[in-house]
Amino acid sequence: MARSRALVAVLAVMLAGCTLQPNVAGVAPSGHVGSSAPQLKGVSLAGSPLTIDLHRSGVVLVFWAAWCGPCRNEQPGLNKLAAEYASSRVRFYGVDMLDHDRALARAFVQEFKVSYPSLFDESGSAAASYEVDAPPSIVLVNSKGIIVGRYPGEATEAQVRALIAEKLFT
Repeated sequence: MARSRALVAVLAVMLAGCTLQPNVAGVAPSGHVGSSAPQLKGVSLAGSPLTIDLHRSGVVLVFWAAWCGPCRNEQPGLNKLAAEYASSRVRFYGVDMLDHDRALARAFVQEFKVSYPSLFDESGSAAASYEVDAPPSIVLVNSKGIIVGRYPGEATEAQVRALIAEKLFT
């Protein structure tokens, strides 16, 4: 009897945890390579409106979270690449996903001196629309607004540079 009560208690706690996740069931995913990139519009980490223009230049979307160890590992290389490509037609934008505390996300940006703007994706809808399950993840969008490349997981500076060269400069 005590064992079954313990099992019920464990199941109740597990199910209660599921309600903490954002409801993204209504988001139509269309983030696969070759499809039109979903619009990215919302609030920046600073609290101001941010609309990411996916048609003026090539775009590198960096999906990240402040608590993500691999995101921390790859950020210095991403900073170098963003600076390197700043004078070309490639723009970097971050999408802060799964951080429910904007202050932690701002602290990450400050700690790593991230120069490009980030969209605060508190609900997870932007990540869901790009079919990004977990950070870190990189999505490349060409100047026509088409998703041309994806890199799920931690990427080195060299890997991202090669992906940009292959997908945005061909």
